[in-house]
Amino acid sequence: MPWIYLLVSVTSMLVTRVFQWCSRRFTRKQVVAGTFFWAVACKLFFLQALPLGGQRITALFYLWASVYFLLLVPTLWGCLNERFRPDQCQRCFPFIALGSTIGGIAGSSVAQSMSRWGTGTLLWSIGSLLLSLSLLWPELSYPVQMSERKVEQPSATGLGWLGDRYLKAIAVMVLTLAIYSTATDFITQRRLDAILGQEAYQKEVSAIWPTGYAQINDLRKLGSGQRPAALRQLALDHKVEPEQLQAAYDRFRETREKRSREVFANIFYYQGIAGILFLGVFCRPFLRYFGLRAALVVLPTFALCVLPMLLFPLDLLAIQLILIFSGSLNYSFNNATKEILYSATDRVSLLQAKPVIEGPLMRLGDVIFSTESIVVGGAVAYFAWPLPWIERLMVAPCFLAVAAWWILVRRAGQAYQSRDLLPHEIPADEGAEESLGS
Repeated sequence: MPWIYLLVSVTSMLVTRVFQWCSRRFTRKQVVAGTFFWAVACKLFFLQALPLGGQRITALFYLWASVYFLLLVPTLWGCLNERFRPDQCQRCFPFIALGSTIGGIAGSSVAQSMSRWGTGTLLWSIGSLLLSLSLLWPELSYPVQMSERKVEQPSATGLGWLGDRYLKAIAVMVLTLAIYSTATDFITQRRLDAILGQEAYQKEVSAIWPTGYAQINDLRKLGSGQRPAALRQLALDHKVEPEQLQAAYDRFRETREKRSREVFANIFYYQGIAGILFLGVFCRPFLRYFGLRAALVVLPTFALCVLPMLLFPLDLLAIQLILIFSGSLNYSFNNATKEILYSATDRVSLLQAKPVIEGPLMRLGDVIFSTESIVVGGAVAYFAWPLPWIERLMVAPCFLAVAAWWILVRRAGQAYQSRDLLPHEIPADEGAEESLGS
C-alpha cells in the first residue's frame, strides 16, 4: 500500500505540473473543459479495456481514478474560489458543500442499484460529468471576484505560494488530515475486521470447531487455489469432517463479506446525513457567531479527542461513530472553511498551490503514515515488544501532527478575521448582494 500511494503521489505531481502550465496559458473555460473531456476520454478507454484486461489494467484504473479525483474536484472548487469574494464565501460555501454531501448519498445509492451493470456504470458517470460541465459552463465567463491582496509572478519552481500564510495553513491542514484519516482507517479497519470475523465465525463455524478462529482467519492469506487443500488439512488435523468444514467456511466468508458491506454502507450513509445536518443547520450560524477561527479547529479538536481513544478496546458502535463523525466533519466544516481560506489569496498563487495541495500533498500524508506503520511494525517484531505498542507508536506522531494543524489553522483564521486583506473593489454596476445573486 505505501508503494501504491507513493506512485499516486508522483503521478499526481506530474499531472499537476501540466495543469499549472495550462492554467497560465489558456482561458478558464479551456482549462475546465479540457479537464472534463480528458476525464471523459479516459472513462471511454476503461469502458473498453477493463472487461478485456487483467490485473495490470485494474491497477492502472485505480491509479487513474485516484489522480482523476484529486484533479477534477480541485478544478471545480478553484472556479468557485474565483467566483465569490471572501465575505461571500462564508455565506455561500456551506450551502454549496451541502450539494456535494447530498450528491454523495444519492450517488452511493445509484451506484449500488447499478452494480449489475459492471463497467457499464462508466457510461452513466460520463453522462453525469457532461451534465455537470453544461451546468457549470455559463458560470465560467464571470470576472475574478477573489481577493487581490497582492500580485506575484509565478515562481520557477511553482512553490512561491509557500510564502502565503493561508496557503501554508491549508497545506498543513490537508497533509495532516491525510495522516489522521489513514491512521484511523488502518486502526479501525483492523478492529472492524476482527469484530466482524468473530461474529461470522461464531455464527457459521463455531458449532463444529469452537476454537479454530485463528486458523480459519489465516486462510485469507492463501490464494484461492491453495485454500481447499489447506482447509482439508485443517479438518484432518482437528478431526472435523472436511466437507462439513468446507461448507461452513464458505458460509463464514459470505457472512463476513455481507456484514462488512452493511457496516460500511451504514457508515457512508450516516456520514452523509450528519454532513447535511452540519452544513444545513449548524455551519452557517457557527461561522456567523464564532467566526472562521473557531470553525477551522472543529475537526482537529475532534481528532485530538479520537486519537487517544484508538489506544483502547472499542466496540462496533464506537468505531462506526468515530468514522461517521470524522468523515462528516471533514466534508462539512473542514471543506467549507478550507475553501474560504483559499478565497483570501491571489489568483496566481491559487493556480500554483491548489493542484499541488489537493493532489500530491494529500497523497504524501498517506505515504507518510503507511511508511510509518511498516517501520513501527518491523521495530515491534524485531524487539519483540507487545503488540499494543504498534498502535501506540503509530498514534503518538499523529497526535503531535494534529496538534500542529490545530495551532496553525487557528492562527490563519485569526489573521483572516482581523481582515489582513485589502478592501475589494466592487464594480460600479454591481452591488454586494447583486454579485452574490448573479
